[in-house]
Amino acid sequence: MSEPADLDRTAYQWCWGTIDLSDRLAWNPLVAEMVTAGSVMLELWAQALSPRQRADLAAGFAAEDEQSARVAAAFLAGVSRLGRVSPTCMVSFGAEQQPSLALDQARTAWREQALRAGLPLPSVGARVRHADPEHITAAVLPRLTGCDCAGYVDGERCRDQDHHGLYVAAYALNRHGADVLHADTVAKAYRATGGPAWDAVRAALVNAVAHHVGIDARSLPHLIRPSDPLRLTAFGRLVSQSSSLARRDALHGFASPHDTREAMSDRARLHAREAVSRMRVTG
Repeated sequence: MSEPADLDRTAYQWCWGTIDLSDRLAWNPLVAEMVTAGSVMLELWAQALSPRQRADLAAGFAAEDEQSARVAAAFLAGVSRLGRVSPTCMVSFGAEQQPSLALDQARTAWREQALRAGLPLPSVGARVRHADPEHITAAVLPRLTGCDCAGYVDGERCRDQDHHGLYVAAYALNRHGADVLHADTVAKAYRATGGPAWDAVRAALVNAVAHHVGIDARSLPHLIRPSDPLRLTAFGRLVSQSSSLARRDALHGFASPHDTREAMSDRARLHAREAVSRMRVTG
């Protein structure tokens, strides 16, 4: 598989993930947490799931074989936070933390560097549309994984049966577990995605995760064909667990946006092995 193309000094690496003001890095790039979540899913599949659980997941995906289901699950776990790559999320740097001088300094430094890298941030004080990240993920992911049909409004479901599974999988990436996202809400969320400039950043992130786990993102329709989102409930819980373990392991200077893709991938695999190993010891 070819390397993901550079995007104006890899702007996607300046999307922020978690923030730790006690660390000199202050924040971790979202791409690091996404590739770590993919690695965690691979480790969970190999180390924590029983043969029966793996077979059930493969059946839920309607995958041709377990290996196809495994890499598809890892890829989807990685891109499950794709909805954070939008103006509404990227302008809220540190919004859940207590206001402080250190946070203001970190926010200013991040914004300056992100703009220099080409991240299409709106101007300070500009009004941006709001949508929950999981709805944005469901709205944009099918278009990045094989559904390129013309004649349909972006954010709405495609009627091509060959692409039905892409929408089922995208709707299953919901942090609320068994709740099924409503199609109308997902379609409305497309208005908050930020347009073509943000589409390019999300495409680069999807390709980065795909390269990390060893999959062609646009081959997804041929690898899995899930027909019912409720059959992916267990998968949704695993995605939530993978993302949680990835973020928990990333709280203390996990990665820098200046890291090479190879260095970031190596660290992601190491952190994933350690996270799943601790879970197995304490579980």
